[in-house]
Amino acid sequence: MSSIKHVICFNGGSSSIKVSIKKVEGSEVSTVVDFNCQGLGTDKGYIDVKRDGKKEVLERAMKDHGTALKEITGIINERFPELTLDAAGHRVVHGGSAFTDTALIDGADGEVQQSIHKFASLAPLHNPANHHIIAACFMDPVFSKIPHAAIFDTQFHAKMPDYAKYYAVPEEWREKYGIQRYGFHGASYAYITGRFAELNNMDIDNVNIVIAHLGNGCSMAKVVNGKGADTSMGTTPLEGLVMGTRSGDVDPGALELMSDNLGVDIKEIVRILNKESGLYGLYNKDEIKEMHFIRQAAMEGDEKAEKVVDVAAYRAAKYFCDYLGTMEKPDGVVFTGGIGENEGYFRRKVLNFMSLFNWKIDDATMDLRSEEAVIAESGLVPGLKAWIIPTDEEKIFALEAAKFIK
Repeated sequence: MSSIKHVICFNGGSSSIKVSIKKVEGSEVSTVVDFNCQGLGTDKGYIDVKRDGKKEVLERAMKDHGTALKEITGIINERFPELTLDAAGHRVVHGGSAFTDTALIDGADGEVQQSIHKFASLAPLHNPANHHIIAACFMDPVFSKIPHAAIFDTQFHAKMPDYAKYYAVPEEWREKYGIQRYGFHGASYAYITGRFAELNNMDIDNVNIVIAHLGNGCSMAKVVNGKGADTSMGTTPLEGLVMGTRSGDVDPGALELMSDNLGVDIKEIVRILNKESGLYGLYNKDEIKEMHFIRQAAMEGDEKAEKVVDVAAYRAAKYFCDYLGTMEKPDGVVFTGGIGENEGYFRRKVLNFMSLFNWKIDDATMDLRSEEAVIAESGLVPGLKAWIIPTDEEKIFALEAAKFIK
């Protein structure tokens, strides 16, 4: 049997699905082809097909995830007839307290699927889509013949100590309703932890770092001895940093006040915090919610944009300081994700807010985009460096799914 395997990876949203076919050879992973299906449920759907650095846009009306998968299998059969798929890996956002590791999916209506559905209330924007994609795969004549693995965003953080995991709420809330800190972006943190170990010639069990995954969704993780020890997102992906449209940390008492002021129920308040807050709510111009537009406006003298960047950067700096201050000997801080990898203006602000650490910024590397680099070194803590490390979540999906190939 060939040592080369092909794994198809699924990362879905409510009206989109990203699919990537990976070649796995031992611990090495490379991309064969990427599909990005957008506009599901509309008459303006399309699929971006990217291979060997070239992208083709195919207009396709796709009413749901099942229709999208049929389109993808059709493209695979037409353009890659020689390709044999060996396994599938699914990113699932919330695994609750039930999953501390990758799980083999036991059918369209099996125990894993039931759990994914059960935890939909904790991740209503993501778990339903994850559930639908898996169900559609088991109905598909191609995908139903291979093993499927669920890789949970929450599993990297599953062994957090109780003192980091517990909220100071009635015990019944945690034991009966699962109200505790779970954390997300787990595949990204797993990749960065492993890659940091490789770059520094370290055993992964000796890695002690703080990682900022900064994109449209933002979170941070404290990693001690290669394991998740704390993280900024909580029971849901709403807590923590300032995000594209999510508020991050807000005084819970303000929710009741605004419910009364606006004459709406708590569900509407939470919807606003998820959909109309964050960068979008702070900037409040032209429906802009992306950091690169706001950063550009700030660099051109827009004072409101500058203030928005400052709010987001200061929040990140606070979390960095919180985590670093509770670590015995941190090895580094890492910026990753779309903002973390590409926005030197933002990274510089974050480090400058961390005055105690006396960061010596490397002007030659600070503004690099999507490159692995050391961008600063602390003048306070010997050996503590700030890094850019681009993430590769799909590599983790592929490697985890490949474990189930027999």
